[in-house]
Amino acid sequence: MNRLRQLRSFLLALGFIGLLACVSPIRVHFDRDRAADFSAYRTFAWVGPPPLARAKQGSETASFVSAIDDQRIRRAVDQSLKSRGYRLVASPAEADLVVAYSVGSEEKVRVHESPTMSTSYPYPVRYRYGAWYSGSTMRVQQYTEGTLTLEFYDRKTEQAVWVGWASKRLSRRDDPQELISESVSKILANFPARSET
Repeated sequence: MNRLRQLRSFLLALGFIGLLACVSPIRVHFDRDRAADFSAYRTFAWVGPPPLARAKQGSETASFVSAIDDQRIRRAVDQSLKSRGYRLVASPAEADLVVAYSVGSEEKVRVHESPTMSTSYPYPVRYRYGAWYSGSTMRVQQYTEGTLTLEFYDRKTEQAVWVGWASKRLSRRDDPQELISESVSKILANFPARSET
């Protein structure tokens, strides 16, 4: 009986861990051109299609970004880069670095398999030891994963010098402002500050 209680406690703990796993963290990665001299970069500017051009593509396209989210992304990046010692300029022709971003989403499927236990034994009483596994139940879950990518190019050479991206399982409960701010902050956490170069 004691073994059965321990096994139930163990399965309850596994269920709790499973619930915590449903809270999806933001995963970030970055890549840097080691040959790029970041000490030469002082200014940055944005490149890419303006919000109106992007809006004309329609909200059904995978890369659609609302005008408000476009502002949120640019504002968050501007603030982060300024805090690292870089200065925003209006024209890409005046900048040392040019910045672009992209967003995307991907439909994914996750399969959960849980063992089921039985107390009806297929063997004599003297050989019984706790419950035994009689099979498993499967649960299939479909979800959307969103990705925000920031790309930095050397304006003179037009070569990519730093790329960072954040991915997260999206939920209707996500607050866009908070999600964008946190994603940009985490992406640029490893971006070289002017004092580090």
